[in-house]
Amino acid sequence: MTVIEQWSTDHDDETVIVVSQEEFLAAARRALGELGLTYEQLEEQARRCDFSSAQADALWVSIGGTVDL
Repeated sequence: MTVIEQWSTDHDDETVIVVSQEEFLAAARRALGELGLTYEQLEEQARRCDFSSAQADALWVSIGGTVDL
């Protein structure tokens, strides 16, 4: 991963890391693959507010509506 920018926030336990769009998409695809889901399936789970796992819910919070996979 190539970090484009990184900075700390006002919170001691929080760091913001900025990556390229290509790396973001690759990470999103990898996470979906690890969950055995397509983006469309994850999107449907979000629409129903019924996620197959806590990891799926967390992934939606991270990538929901930001990508077109």
